[in-house]
Amino acid sequence: MSLGKWRQQLRLLHSLQLLAAGEKISHAALEAGYSSPSAFIAMFRKALGTTPRRYFENSPGRS
Repeated sequence: MSLGKWRQQLRLLHSLQLLAAGEKISHAALEAGYSSPSAFIAMFRKALGTTPRRYFENSPGRS
């Protein structure tokens, strides 16, 4: 795995933790180092196949 790919995975993991804790997408995007929520959402969709909102709407155990 390249360094760039590793960094992206680390940033994604950090943002997943923030979103699971109830943080807003815009906050998770900025904390993960993205310049805008739309750039973050594009990366998220490419990596996981869905948007952050849909990812957590479809998660078991979330209301």
